[in-house]
Amino acid sequence: MNVTPLFAIAILLPSLTNNRYIQYLLPMTFLLIKDIFIGFHSLMIPVYGCMCLFILASKFIKNEIYATFVGVITWHVLINYAVWYKSGGDLLTTYIMAIPFDFNLLVSTLICVIIGKLCIKYYYQYFFSLPLR
Repeated sequence: MNVTPLFAIAILLPSLTNNRYIQYLLPMTFLLIKDIFIGFHSLMIPVYGCMCLFILASKFIKNEIYATFVGVITWHVLINYAVWYKSGGDLLTTYIMAIPFDFNLLVSTLICVIIGKLCIKYYYQYFFSLPLR
């Protein structure tokens, strides 16, 4: 389940539009389309909830890098708790075993957010700084 580009979209959308419907519905729609093609799973409610928390973090934390850290830490805590609740076992072991996966999620989401920020910056710089003819 690769949600990295979807998290990056959720983090960057508030800097692109003030429309709250677009900010929430676009990432959630992409997540639903992904689930339709890849398959539905038992952790959909926590995953969709974490996506909403990513969007909220990006609205209240203006620095997208910090919002990414907050979102991934929230993901780590909530999703792995849900995995433990569903599967049983030791909660601490569940959190420790998930660290490599969530570290990869953090790094890849940071890369997508940085590339997205650069694309947005150069898009506005190129298209909106040209003199009108």
